[in-house]
Amino acid sequence: MSTSLLHSDVCFYRFSIEPNNFQSLQLSVTPTKEGFWNKSMIDTLVKYFADRIAINPFKFNALMSFLRILGSSKEILQQFIHIMSFELNPGGRFQWSVKWCPTVPAVLKTTREDILKPGMAGAIFANTRILFFIQLEHPSRPNNPVDIPMVFDSQTGTTKRSGPELMPMDYMAHRIQNHFKHVTQQIIDQGGQPGPGSICNYIVELLQKLDPSVPIGS
Repeated sequence: MSTSLLHSDVCFYRFSIEPNNFQSLQLSVTPTKEGFWNKSMIDTLVKYFADRIAINPFKFNALMSFLRILGSSKEILQQFIHIMSFELNPGGRFQWSVKWCPTVPAVLKTTREDILKPGMAGAIFANTRILFFIQLEHPSRPNNPVDIPMVFDSQTGTTKRSGPELMPMDYMAHRIQNHFKHVTQQIIDQGGQPGPGSICNYIVELLQKLDPSVPIGS
C-alpha cells in the first residue's frame, strides 16, 4: 500500500491508497499535541477529504489547496475545519448554506487573468495574506449562488471581501462589505482584537444575516 506522510506542528497526516481497489485516496490524522484536536474535528477533516477532495474527477489543484490549509497555523486550520463542518452538516442553523471552494470558482470575473484563473488552487498564501473562496446558497435564489473571494490579513487580523478586481462592487458586494465592517467593530467593542480565530465570525455573520433579495432593476 502506497503511503505519504505530512507533519505539522499539531499532528501527522497520513495519505494512503485504499488497499482493496487501489483507486481511492484516504486520509488519517494522528494528533501530536494535546488540547487542540477533538474527535469531531478529526472526523470533519477526514470526511471532507473523502467527500470533496479525493473524488472523481480528481482535481490536483483542490488537493494543493487542502494541503496548504493543513500546513497552515493551527488557528487558521481550526477556522477552515469549522467552515468544512458548516458545509458537511448544514442542519438548518443558518439561512444560507456555505461551501469552501478548494479551486478558484469558474464564475470568477477578474482583470488579472495572468495571476488568477478558474480552476487554479483556491487557497493562496502571499506574504501576510490568505486569499480563499466561499460560495453561499439560499433557497430563495435557486441557481444563483454568491461567490465571495475573501482575504485574511494577519497584520490587521481582519477578514475582508477581496477588492473589485475579483468581485465587482454590486449590491451584494456592498452588503457583504458592510457586514464585515460590523463584525470588526463588534469584536473591538467587546474588548477583543480581530485575528485568525475570528475568520468564522465573518462567515457566520453572512450565513445568519446577509439579505438574499435582489433589488428591483438589478
